[in-house]
Amino acid sequence: MAGYAIFPPDKNEPVRVVMDNTGGRVIFTHNAHLDDYGFDCTDCHHDDTGLDTFLPCGSCHPSEFDERFRKEHPNNFPDTEACLRCHDEVPEGPLNEDERPDIANIPLRADAFHGQCMGCHEENGGPFGDDSCNECHAR
Repeated sequence: MAGYAIFPPDKNEPVRVVMDNTGGRVIFTHNAHLDDYGFDCTDCHHDDTGLDTFLPCGSCHPSEFDERFRKEHPNNFPDTEACLRCHDEVPEGPLNEDERPDIANIPLRADAFHGQCMGCHEENGGPFGDDSCNECHAR
């Protein structure tokens, strides 16, 4: 019982992140990757906004570049300075098709995770390859 009464220290990052996807949920544990494997936050996060916390991956890497993402993604950023990472200038409202950034080089969330996670797993001996999907993806 005593183990349940001890609360973990309050940190800015969530202890675990559950990523829902078509291959089955993936539970990502920050502490294991930071403490056990010795990685740093910036090994995965490349959103240097100058803040104390990092943006969720889905802020820039949606599941789909659909109308919902177009409407809601401005709410994911701390200020308009972040707009300039993809836009030539801060948008003042809905953009016409020809005013939108070229999304060809911005991977969707699943592609970003697979590139980041599987690339790191391959380099560092973690689960990797077609036969190891279920080590991360829950059925």
